[in-house]
Amino acid sequence: MNQVRVCVFGCTKRDGTLREAAPGRMCCDRCAEKLMQVLGDLADRYATLQTADELIPGGHGDNGGGRKAPGPRSPAVDALLIHSDIRTRWTSEHGYGALAVVESWARMIREETSLDTPPRQMLGTVPEGRATMSRELRTIRFHWDYVLRSAWLDDFARDMRDVLHSLTHAGRLTERWIQVGPCPMFVAFDDAAVTGEPIYRECGATLRVRADDDTLTCRACGSSWPRSQWWRLGDEWTDYAFLSAELDVPAATLRGWCLEDGWRKRPSPTSKKRVLVCRVDALKSYAERRAGKVVA
Repeated sequence: MNQVRVCVFGCTKRDGTLREAAPGRMCCDRCAEKLMQVLGDLADRYATLQTADELIPGGHGDNGGGRKAPGPRSPAVDALLIHSDIRTRWTSEHGYGALAVVESWARMIREETSLDTPPRQMLGTVPEGRATMSRELRTIRFHWDYVLRSAWLDDFARDMRDVLHSLTHAGRLTERWIQVGPCPMFVAFDDAAVTGEPIYRECGATLRVRADDDTLTCRACGSSWPRSQWWRLGDEWTDYAFLSAELDVPAATLRGWCLEDGWRKRPSPTSKKRVLVCRVDALKSYAERRAGKVVA
């Protein structure tokens, strides 16, 4: 009689019993989806490093390149740059560098999945160019089935969550960003060395946007949507408490905007006392008042 394998992450059902791992995997489907979302969030957080780098004299954002100008830098920017350098080693303040951790896992996965590859074809399994976060995450996503059935899955998940946590708290840009939901677009992951054909997987990166932007762009795959289509992404409805936290605007002020601008509303399906408002209407009001310097 085959022994039932439980999810390596120890998740439980509503009745308190442990969930079973999916066939051929070390975890259940639910945890696999959550872990893929962690990779999407990680890619999204890491993308802010490019913006931070452009703020530094002599950084990659400078047209002239060259050496960085002397002078103090923001500790937040320094922390972000630490995570973009593959040479970064562990420090008590920042832990391991994000790129260094993800690259080490991707390199190990390439090595393990190439054990049966003839020596003359080994070169074709190594991506060209320098290590980048997008390249390493692409490797991990392509070999996703292998990752989910590996005995080291729990260690991998812990490292990815630690990296995401470090990036989230390493530094924040001054502009307020709003989380919309996961990117629904399918992107191709090329593996010509093995199959010669691309395999399509859902992007899954968390979509984030400034409230006064006109276009929402996925920083992972580059797909974009105009404001008129934002309601199709994520949850169209939200409440005053959540909006207040996202926009840093008092809930009483938001209720006033709702009356003045005629936001669409509906009762919550889970509570008669809770009112849901249309997120797109709220962001439009915020953007208009921000442009006019009227926030209160």
